[in-house]
Amino acid sequence: MAERLSSAGLKVAILSRGYGRKSKGLQVVADGSGSPLVSVEEAGDEPYLIAQALPEAVVIVCSSRLESAQLAVRQFGVQVIILDDGFQHIKLRRDFDVVLWDYNDKPDKAMLVPSGRLREPLSGLNRASDIVITKVPEGEEQIEVDRLRDQLLQLAPKANIYTCRFAPAYLTGYAQAGQLAQPLKLTELAGKKVYSLCAIARPEGFAKVLAELGVVPVRQRQFSDHHWFSPAQMSEIEADFIASGADLLVTTEKDLVRMTLSPGMAAKTWAVVLKCQWISAAPTFLLDPMLKAKFSQYD
Repeated sequence: MAERLSSAGLKVAILSRGYGRKSKGLQVVADGSGSPLVSVEEAGDEPYLIAQALPEAVVIVCSSRLESAQLAVRQFGVQVIILDDGFQHIKLRRDFDVVLWDYNDKPDKAMLVPSGRLREPLSGLNRASDIVITKVPEGEEQIEVDRLRDQLLQLAPKANIYTCRFAPAYLTGYAQAGQLAQPLKLTELAGKKVYSLCAIARPEGFAKVLAELGVVPVRQRQFSDHHWFSPAQMSEIEADFIASGADLLVTTEKDLVRMTLSPGMAAKTWAVVLKCQWISAAPTFLLDPMLKAKFSQYD
């Protein structure tokens, strides 16, 4: 979304709570002039990764989205604000309320936390202006996709509904001295012995990505979401990697920014970069002419 908005000539801010970060209070992760201004520990893994990927965007972490939004507008002159994981944050008026719905989650089986993943009853979906069904499997029967779409429309009859999947695009290496390694083609994994490592909410998704690439890991390690790897753990992982006989350690982008690797290990560690593939037409809220018309009033 931020890439599309920026390419339309709009100044964008992405606001996050920075879940799992080691800092407190408001932190300006990036001011839109280039590289992140703070460490990954201070920013949190996802905001740091966003700042790396979008050097032209303002990225701010703060528990108060209202406070960070005011700073973004007053100090940085942003025209568009994206709330990362902000559907329940109702203090700010929205032009769009975009909900991502994982295809693997079925509405008739969804439950509130702690039994399930819902933060509020499903009736809250009625606030959504747009719903994007994500992670639709390759080759999935259209009748199954339509069934889920109909279920969501019953809960959010006014919402526009779209479908997409996240597909592996290329490999990216470990950043050393602030410099990212040159991307590699996915075909570089062919014939390699791979050691799989991730610390994400749904590790089975990463396992599925590797399977789709034809990779059968010689060893799989999983940690809890947003896990911070200590120096002792990284030393243990490196020893285990060597003992496994693997050629490469393959992880996720989010995990890679949380790792401190030795030079030897850094040269053998790569993350799989995923890109969005629209199955339906791209959402209307991403169309440039509409964006210009919608947000030019805030110049």
